Order: sequence, then structure tokens, then C-alpha cells
Amino acid sequence: MASSRTIEEECETVGDDRISALPDDILQQILERLDLPMAIRTSTLSRRWLQLPRLLSHLIIDITHFMPAPPRHTMSFNVDQIMAAYTAAVNNLLLSSPSSSNSNNSNTRIIKRMQLSFFLSEDPSCLCSIGDAVGAIVDAGKIALLKFSLWSDVGKLTLEHCQLLRQRFMSFSQSCPVAFRWLTNLALRNLAFQESDVSHILNTCHNLKFLALCSCVSDFVVLKIDAPHSKLLTLEIVTCEFDRVDLIHLPNLRRVVYWDWCLPNPPIRFGNVPCLHNMSLSCSATNDQTPFRLTELISSATNLTILYRDFQDQMIWIELQGPKLLYPVFSNVRDVYLCNIFYECDLNWTVFVLEAAPRLSNFYLKVPRYQPGTKSQPFIQLDRTVEIIRYLQLCQHPCERNRCEDSAEKVNLLWDQMSSDFKHPHLNLLEITGFAMDDKMINYTRLIMERAVNLKRIRLLDQVPCDKCNVMNGMGSTSSNKWRFPVDQGEKSLIKQKLIDGFSSSAEITIG
Repeated sequence: MASSRTIEEECETVGDDRISALPDDILQQILERLDLPMAIRTSTLSRRWLQLPRLLSHLIIDITHFMPAPPRHTMSFNVDQIMAAYTAAVNNLLLSSPSSSNSNNSNTRIIKRMQLSFFLSEDPSCLCSIGDAVGAIVDAGKIALLKFSLWSDVGKLTLEHCQLLRQRFMSFSQSCPVAFRWLTNLALRNLAFQESDVSHILNTCHNLKFLALCSCVSDFVVLKIDAPHSKLLTLEIVTCEFDRVDLIHLPNLRRVVYWDWCLPNPPIRFGNVPCLHNMSLSCSATNDQTPFRLTELISSATNLTILYRDFQDQMIWIELQGPKLLYPVFSNVRDVYLCNIFYECDLNWTVFVLEAAPRLSNFYLKVPRYQPGTKSQPFIQLDRTVEIIRYLQLCQHPCERNRCEDSAEKVNLLWDQMSSDFKHPHLNLLEITGFAMDDKMINYTRLIMERAVNLKRIRLLDQVPCDKCNVMNGMGSTSSNKWRFPVDQGEKSLIKQKLIDGFSSSAEITIG
């Protein structure tokens, strides 16, 4: 009878042989479906798997994987220790050679996608070590995506901290030119930019296609971006305190996202951006912000096809203009999203979009419903990344947005320039989220049906329920009838009949 030791060894050999029977590419595909800690733990199941993490072609190395797990995870963790462990892991995965049995693979190893997130720590040796390791592996030019997502190592930030973080980043990029030359995606947080810093970044990162700035500031200067040779495709700016952003020359820029600016309007101006086709603006207007004309913002962006505006259930921060003034920039627009228009606001003003955009195909409208009388609370101070993330989460529902004390006064908009004989020939889809069984919503939908003579589809959707309030289940302080969405077939049939009454429209109406 075999000893227990012999049986264990036999079982290990059988398991190892089964795994070894799989080809390398299948084993790598299995590991690449796991996050990095799980992939490394899994590799210990077999001697054959031990070297595979160093052969992966897709790598995501996230600093959170090296942080203490709850409940020990607090803001008092030691950044130096975490960054030391992170740096060692990066070097181990990128620079260590596989075993001699796989040495033929090490000479031809290609990393196609690599995403690294880490702290802009005080110790420059960690940053340089990471940058050098990345540069050594990507200098062959075979990488398709290389992303750095950089985080502040300080909890409560001051302007001085943001200035220090800027110095660290600029020194890091200058010390590791190879890695930054191949960088395709970059996310920066809490940096205090000088006027030409972003232009310098784009001119240094020759292959950068995506740039995100979150909670960054400038020392009361206009941030100017002038990079005529840049390959940048997407620029995202979220909760940043810039006097303004001037896009002077970005020849390949296709998409701009600007969310939650806090200084006077307009937040951004476009110069030479011939490829720009997608623009997203979202802001909860404060009492020191006044509406601005879209022509002040996008007069030179004549190839726009997608427009997204989110008013976050606050003041409508655009000033209405006639179709003749907007036609040069709206003439190619195909999709328009107008989101979170406060419920009490008249909706007929939105028809100005149809009048100015003759090629508009899809029109999306979102009207939130909240609990009137919600007690106001002080505006959240955005001085920490964790608070910014929480703030953005709260802003997803107006029951939280409605609590800001310094919000601008909500003013109803009336559009009195609508031509009585205006007809839109190309609108295909009207989608309304937050539809309710009240006369305002029904009359507005009929107005669009009347103007859009070839409308094919109408989608009327309820608002997604909110876990934070009772509005959606009729338990709020308002009458449940005011917020009712048609639920049963009888109510839906009644709404459809009211919409088509007197019309010969063939549009397909979907409710819910």
C-alpha cells in the first residue's frame, strides 16, 4: 500500500500534467481574464504556471491591490511601503526573465495593453524605477495601449500640495522619456497646472490619445492647449478649477468632456479643432455663474455630430439663440442629449435644437423627479479625491443635487421665436426618460410629433428608482399622481391615444 506522501506526490503530478497539456496561449488567455492578484495566486497551482504572469500580453497593475484590506484600510496607510511593494511587482513582472525552458518566449515577448495606476509619491526613485521598467518593455513599439493613472499621496490637499504634485509629475515625465513617448492614455489628479503645462505634456507624449484631468487647478490663469502635432483624440476635464480652458490647436481631437466647472461661464473655448464631433458638458450652476451663448463656446467647431448637456436639475446655463446663429455649428449634429432639466421648467424651449440642427436624427431628453422641500445642506468641498468620487456619485440623482446652498436660481425658459410653420424632416427617434402622466409631458411629446413630420420611434421611459429617496414609489411629499408613470396596459393605451389624437403620425410609441 502506497504511503500518504507517495499518494500526494502522484496527485500533484497528475494535476500538473493536465495543466501542462494546455498550450501556452490558452494558459495566458485564462490568466488574462483574472485580475493580477488572482492571476499570480492561480499561477502557484502548478510549476508550469509559475512563469506565465511574466508572459502576459495584457497587464493591469492597480495600486489598490497593494493597499491594506478592510477594515485596516484607512487614509493613514504608509504610502512609501505600498509604493515600494508596487515598484517591486512592476519590475518583477516586466524585467524578470522567464525560466530557461521558456527563454525563446522572453526574446519575443510583446505586451499589447498595459494599465498602471500608482501614487505620485515623494520618493522619485520609485517613479523612475517604474518608468524605466515600462520603457524597457515598450520601446519595441508594439504596444497598443499604455495607460498611467496617477493618484495623490496626500489626503487633504492644499494649493501647495497640488503645486508639489505638479513638480513631481513634470520631473517624472522628464526622467522617463521612453515610457512617456509610448504613453497612449493618461489620467492626472490634483495637479496645479501652469498655463502651458498641458501643451508640454502633449508635445512630450507623442502617442497620447486620451487625457483626463480630475480635480486639477490653475493659479488663476487660462489653461492654453496648443499642440499642433498631437494625436490626442479625447480630453476629459472633471471638477477642475481653471479660469478657462482654451483649445488653441488640436488637429485630431474628436471628443471633449467637461464636467462640473466652478468658475464663471463659459468654461472652455475652441480654436482649431477640425475633427471635434462629440462634446459633453455637465454642470450644476452656482449663483455666480450666468447663462452663456453656445456660439461663444463652439463657433469654430463646425463638425459636431453628438452634443450632450447635463444641467444636473439646476439652472439652465445656456442662453437660447435663434437657429440662424446656431446653424453653422449645428448643421451636422445627429444626436442631442439634454439631461436633468429641472421638472418645473417648461420644455418647449428645447425645440430650438430641432430648428438649428436640420440633420438631427436622435433626440434624448431626461427630466428628473425629486422630492420638493428637501432640506438644504452645505455644498461639498472638493479637496480630496475620495470626496470628488462621492460627489460625482451623489450628482447622479437630483434628490442629492437639490441640497446645494449656493446653487443658482432656477429660472423658467420660454422660447418665443419658434416659427409656426417649422417642420423637421429627419428626426427619427424621440426618447424621454422621466416621462409622467401629466399634461406638460403629453403636450410636449405632441409638440415634437407635430414638428418632426417623419418621426419613426417614440420611447417613453420611467426614471430609474433611487435608493436614497421615496420619490419613485409615491411615498414622497408630493401627490403620487403627479409623478406617475403609466404601468398597466390600460394606462399605456390611454397615453398613446392622447398622443396620437388628431395626428396621422405612424411613429411607433413604446412606453416602458
